[in-house]
Amino acid sequence: MSNWELTDKRIYQLLKHPYQVDKSVVEEMTSAYLDFVEDLLVYLNESKDNKSIIRKLNTAQIEFATIKAFEESIPTENSKLKIVFLDKLIALTEKELELLYRQMEYPKFFINIESEWKSPIGINLEQIKLIDIMELACGFFYIIDGVQRLDNKELHLIDVTRIFEKMFNVNLGDIYKKEEAVIKRKPIKITEFLDRLKAAIIQKSKDEGYCQP
Repeated sequence: MSNWELTDKRIYQLLKHPYQVDKSVVEEMTSAYLDFVEDLLVYLNESKDNKSIIRKLNTAQIEFATIKAFEESIPTENSKLKIVFLDKLIALTEKELELLYRQMEYPKFFINIESEWKSPIGINLEQIKLIDIMELACGFFYIIDGVQRLDNKELHLIDVTRIFEKMFNVNLGDIYKKEEAVIKRKPIKITEFLDRLKAAIIQKSKDEGYCQP
């Protein structure tokens, strides 16, 4: 898909070719447009060369604008349908260019954790249960202003749990039911896993001779 070329696309060939408007042509134009959008998005997602992307999108805009200008200067029975799709294509390429420029200006807001990073660690479910991970996530979430989104949007519990899921390669399932399970436990068990973590740290400190009984 890195060799994406506008002139190879069915929608471009249809727009350049004269035809008689009927139901089959409308359906083919619609199908070609959807194929173009899908191919373009795949190309944009796979390509790493921003300069090449910008040039191809600029070229596409110029081609579509030229065809539109021609159709408007010598209108025919077919022009209305062509212009509708040309307007959609011009708007699409324009929006994708805007998005690319924003990505280049603010790259940290466009990091795709799912595709760029895969955690190499997991948990032993015989030692650490999913409810234990949920207990940690709740603790981070409940500390007011302790964890914040970099884009300054409101933080939600799911934002925190997704990080733990990615970190430990687990699926917490229904996080709101698990949250309820955490906070409804008996007082002696409400921070059971955090108490285990505390005990493990204290024991390590003792073993190293830092913490005296």
